Amino acid sequence: MLTRSVLAKRWQQATIKNNIIFNWVFGENRALFKDLVERLFQRQVGNFAALTSERSFKNHQVFYRPRFDTYGEDDLDNIINVELQNENRHDLEKRIAIYQASLTQRALVAGQSFNERKQTLIAFLCDFDLYGRNRPVYKLKTTVEGQEDILVDRGETNVIFNLKATDLAGLPADYVALMTYFNTGQVSDDFTAAVDQEFRRLKENDTRREYFMSIESIITMAESYARQEGHDEGREEAAKLLIEDAVQNQRDLDSLLTSLKAIFKDQAHIDELLAKYYYR
Repeated sequence: MLTRSVLAKRWQQATIKNNIIFNWVFGENRALFKDLVERLFQRQVGNFAALTSERSFKNHQVFYRPRFDTYGEDDLDNIINVELQNENRHDLEKRIAIYQASLTQRALVAGQSFNERKQTLIAFLCDFDLYGRNRPVYKLKTTVEGQEDILVDRGETNVIFNLKATDLAGLPADYVALMTYFNTGQVSDDFTAAVDQEFRRLKENDTRREYFMSIESIITMAESYARQEGHDEGREEAAKLLIEDAVQNQRDLDSLLTSLKAIFKDQAHIDELLAKYYYR
């Protein structure tokens, strides 16, 4: 078990690239999320009537259902998901495909023409270079084999952003400012100033600090159990402790789900754990 001083230091050192803080900053603020999306995709999007963090569509009891870091639907018929990925698990392309499939299910209502399909946009901000080419942006596109100049318009935009890229020459200034802030915390324009203000507001919130420290303690415990008892058994025990803590301290379910996602990516398994330990 980590001491409070160690946990407090982790809180103090946590940056915008921490998943929990990232979700708080952009998953709870529609204006910041809109500006983030416009800088990432270099296109205008509409206003968001609703914005959710850690969103999951529980519409199937068997197949995998991803849980999104930040999710929004604007008034210009765009469905947008932005993910922060700090660890290369060597499954990112397949992960994007599953996330895209989940968004596609919501892109067309029964009775609509296929041309009325909503546009779906997915961004993965990766703190690693997936392809090792030092390119800051990898845009995934569908083309015709042998005729790569023919682009297939499926109403999908999937982009991988390499936060480790060192060559940012020729990129839009607002994008460079965003990447610089993510990597160094340096404020250089109005948007990064607004993000930094929200970041600092959260870091000064005692409730957020205690929640963050609780999650860090659980994650560390999970890693310890994994070393001692095996990966799956360790994560399972950590999840049980986390759920029991949430019940005992009357933490809200959304906060608990955020915590469980830090340990598990499989939503079906999270549902099983909740049924076993939370809804009893």
